[in-house]
Amino acid sequence: MRKILFLLLLGFSMQIYSSPFTETDKKEVLKQFSELQNALKRKNASALSTYVSYPLKDGNIKTVIWKNSSDFIKDFRDPENYVFSHLDELKVNSASGQIDNVEEKLLERGGEGGDKFMEITGKFITSSDDEAEFYYGASGISKNDDLFVVTVSVYDDMFDGSSYYIFILSGNKLKLVSYLQLP
Repeated sequence: MRKILFLLLLGFSMQIYSSPFTETDKKEVLKQFSELQNALKRKNASALSTYVSYPLKDGNIKTVIWKNSSDFIKDFRDPENYVFSHLDELKVNSASGQIDNVEEKLLERGGEGGDKFMEITGKFITSSDDEAEFYYGASGISKNDDLFVVTVSVYDDMFDGSSYYIFILSGNKLKLVSYLQLP
C-alpha cells in the first residue's frame, strides 16, 4: 500500500512541477518553426497542417477554428480566412537558438490612421513567467507544458491589433494549440 501511495504522489508531483524547455528543446522548437515558415513560403497547406493541433480553438471565444486538416487546407486557400499573416517574417536560427524579432517594420506610409507598422516577436513562456497567465488562460493549455509564443502586432495612430500563435512541443513535434487575435 505504501508503494502505491508513493508512486501516486510521485506521479502527481511530476505533473505539477514540469521542467522548462531545455536548450535542446528550444533549438528543436526553432528548427521546426523554421520548417513551418518554409512551408508557409511555399504555400504548402498539407505540410503546414501537420503543425496544427486539431481541433484548433480560437483563444478569444473558444470556438473551433479548424476541426481537422481538411478544414485547415480549405481555409488556407481562402485569402479571407488566412490566419498566418507575416508569421514567416520572424527570423530564427535553430543552431544558435537565436530569435531576431521584427521591430517597427513600416507596412504602409500615410494611411488613414497614419503610418502603419508591424512588430513580430517570438518567446518561450513557462508557467512562472509574469505574462504566463494570459497565454495559458487563452490557450487552455496545462501549465505543465512550456509554450513558444509568436506575436504579430500591426498598429498605426488609431488602431492596434495583435495575433498570438501559441505552440507547444508535444511528443517532440511543434504544434499550434491556440490562435488568439486582439482586438
